[in-house]
Formats: sequence, C-alpha cells, structure tokens
Amino acid sequence: MTEMIMTHEEAVEFAIAQEANHTRFKTRGTIKTRVGDTNSVLGTTTDGMQLLLHAFSQLNTALSAASSLAEVRAAAEPFNELATGFLAKVEAGEVSLPFQVKGVENVVSDIENRATQVAEILKSNQA
Repeated sequence: MTEMIMTHEEAVEFAIAQEANHTRFKTRGTIKTRVGDTNSVLGTTTDGMQLLLHAFSQLNTALSAASSLAEVRAAAEPFNELATGFLAKVEAGEVSLPFQVKGVENVVSDIENRATQVAEILKSNQA
C-alpha cells in the first residue's frame, strides 16, 4: 500500500475541509433533531416550490392576457396578501430564511454546482 505524503499546505487544506465536514454533519444533526427529518424538510421545501409554481403560473397566465395597468395589478392581487404578510415577517425578523444566513453567493454557487453535477450524470446515462 502506498503511503500518501502531504505538503504543509495540503495538510492545512485537508484539516480545513475535515472541519467543514464535521461542522456540516453537526449542523445537519441539529436540524434533524430540532426541525424535522430529511423527508419532513424535503416535504416542506416541495410544498414551497409547488406554491411558488402555482402562484407564478397564475400570475404569468393573467399577465399574458393583461392589456392595462389595472389588469396587471389584478393579476398580482391573488398572491399579494400572502406575499406582503410573508415579507413583513421576514423584515421584522420573525422569519429567517436559510439563504440569508448562508449568503446569496454561496447558495447560488451550491445550486450551480449541484445542478451541473446532476446534469452531467444525466447526460452520461443517456449515452
């Protein structure tokens, strides 16, 4: 068996990566204990995405038929009350959103990386 020897810089990078993995594992455990298991969190995420898709579809359909500012406003109205209430809670600090804690750049980077990796796997399985 070949023994791997790391440079000091590699050892530091490895230690940092190990600490990040430990922190991530610990954080996920705390989320599971306090918030819900993975399937529950995924279910809530799915509900949110379906709510957004439904509202977006309604808005898009109504906007595509709108021919006046009044019709544009009417198109936005069904979801406006919910959106206004939700935003008020976020702005008041009653609701915290994980992307705000993680940082938008980090979240977008995660989305880009995971989406690309999944797409590459899908492409390779189509061959």
